[in-house]
Amino acid sequence: MRRTGAAMIGVALALAGCTDAPAPPPEEPTPSLTATSAETSPATTSSEEPTTATPTTPDETTPAQTATGEAPSPTATEPDDVESVHPWLTAPSSQGPPSQPPDTAQEITGVRVGTHDGYDRIVLELTGADPTLGWFAGYTEEAIEDPTGNPLDVEGDAFLQLGVNGIDWANESPERYSGDTVPGEGLEVVTEVVFGGLFEGQQQIVIGLDEETAYRVFALSDPARIVVDVQHD
Repeated sequence: MRRTGAAMIGVALALAGCTDAPAPPPEEPTPSLTATSAETSPATTSSEEPTTATPTTPDETTPAQTATGEAPSPTATEPDDVESVHPWLTAPSSQGPPSQPPDTAQEITGVRVGTHDGYDRIVLELTGADPTLGWFAGYTEEAIEDPTGNPLDVEGDAFLQLGVNGIDWANESPERYSGDTVPGEGLEVVTEVVFGGLFEGQQQIVIGLDEETAYRVFALSDPARIVVDVQHD
């Protein structure tokens, strides 16, 4: 009985001691990962805002496509060395077709015009990826149609004549450009582009100008085209 009473007294004292001890403070709630991310990660909010695309600058040589009824062509990158490889000229110039004729004849399929910083540009669009046609260019005092010798009605005070050779002129081609005159509306010095005769594989083109000025002619690939630039102030 003494042991039992002593045990009961010990239990009572232990309970009394637990009652007198202060309760521990409540733990602070742990912030959730989602709430922390929302408050400290502004990139999450900004990434949900709609993105506005930067408008691109339209190709400056495309307006005449609408006037001539031609569909827009792919935009090709112009080489960086045009200025050094193709200098400005006032004298006649030429470039012959390749010595080995291609298996498929190349055609002029469309004409585009546009103005750039310092020059107007005429682009003759060709079939294929690489140009295989030759050309010659030079100023002429009068616009005369080849091979008839009749006057060509070309607006302007100066005339830059271009002959594109190597065309299969003996056969009709559905891709061949119609030959409609291309007006120079909106250009600085070019007044209009007029197609003359197609004779013995050579297409005559006369570019009317407000004045005689320096020019350059060169060919580009992907897609194939012949480019004529005419300087202006």
